[in-house]
Amino acid sequence: MHDSLTIALLQAREAAMTYFRPIVKSHNLTDQQWRIVRILADSPSMDFHDLAFRTCILRPSLTGILTRMERDGLVLRLKPVNDQRKLYVMLTEQGQTLYARARTQVEEAYRKIEADFTPEKTQQLMLLLDDLIALGRQYPDGDEEA
Repeated sequence: MHDSLTIALLQAREAAMTYFRPIVKSHNLTDQQWRIVRILADSPSMDFHDLAFRTCILRPSLTGILTRMERDGLVLRLKPVNDQRKLYVMLTEQGQTLYARARTQVEEAYRKIEADFTPEKTQQLMLLLDDLIALGRQYPDGDEEA
C-alpha cells in the first residue's frame, strides 16, 4: 500500500481490467475502443465532447480512435446540417452487434468480480467512487489532464 490515491486508483483499474481485457481482446478491440462501444451502446448518438468526457479519452486521441473505428465499420461520425461545428458519434449495426456479443461475457466478468471481491465490497466501492467522481466535477479545469 502507498500514499498516492491516484496511483492506487490506476492500479485498481488495472486489477479490474484483468477480468475484462481478455474479452476486449477477443473482439479485436483496444481498451479505449471498448469504452467507446460500451458508452455508445446506451445512447443512440452522442456529442463528441460528451463522448470524450464519458470515456476518459482526451479529444485529440479520440479523433484518431474514431477514425480507425469508422474505417472498421463500428461507428459513424455525423455532422448536423444546422451546425457543422458539432460532431456526433453513433454505433453502426456492426458495432451494436459486437456489443451484444460481448455483453454476456462482460456480465459474466462482473459476476466473477463480485464472487472474488464480494457483492458488498463491490457495492461499497462503487458508492465511494461515485462520491469521488462527484467531487471531481466541482473542479472542471482538470478535465483535460491524463
